[in-house]
Amino acid sequence: MITIPKSLDFLIEDRTKEVCDFYLKLLNAKNTYIYKHSVQVANYASGIAAKLGLDKKEVGCIKMSALMHDIGDLSVPNNILDKYPYLSVRENALYRRHAAAGAAMLENLPEFGNIISIIRSHHECWNGTGYPKHLKGANIPLGARIIAVADYYDRYINPCTQNYKQDIEKGLKELKNKMGTCFDPEVVKAFLETLNKTKKKE
Repeated sequence: MITIPKSLDFLIEDRTKEVCDFYLKLLNAKNTYIYKHSVQVANYASGIAAKLGLDKKEVGCIKMSALMHDIGDLSVPNNILDKYPYLSVRENALYRRHAAAGAAMLENLPEFGNIISIIRSHHECWNGTGYPKHLKGANIPLGARIIAVADYYDRYINPCTQNYKQDIEKGLKELKNKMGTCFDPEVVKAFLETLNKTKKKE
C-alpha cells in the first residue's frame, strides 16, 4: 500500500491522511514516475518553505499540497504524460487541464480547503502568463509559487522524467533565467540557498 513517505510525515487528521494515501496510491498505480516526482517535489518544497521562515503548520500545508499537486494527472492519458513536454497543441491543451482537475477532485472535501487554490495555481507564472487563470505576482498563492519552482527543477534533473532529463547546472541556470518571469525571485533564491546548504553538508 502506498502511504505518505515517513520523511514527509506531518500532523494531519486521520481522514485527511486517508484521502492523501488514496490519491497517491492511484497516482502510483497509473504512473510511478509521476508519483516519485510528487514525492521529490514535496521534499524540495518543504525545504523552500522552511527557508522562507514559514511556521510548521504552513510548511505542513505546502508539503501536502506538493504531494497532491499532480493528482489531476489521473485525468490525463499516459501516452500524453509519457511524451511531456513534447506535446502537440491538442495534447498540450489536454495536459494543461490537470491543475484545475486536481483542485476539482478535492473541492467537496472541507479539510482540503486550504490547499485547493495551491494545487490549481501551481502552473501560474509570476508574470501572468501561466494557467489556468493567468494569475500574476503575489496574487498567486505562496504555496503554488514554491511548488512551481520545485516542480520545474525536478522535471529537469530527476531520472523519473526521462523525456526531459537535463543536467543539474543547466537546471539551475534555467531557474535563474526565469526569475521574475516564470518564478517568484524570492522563492528561487530560497531554493538555491537550500541546495547550497545541502551540498555543503555533503
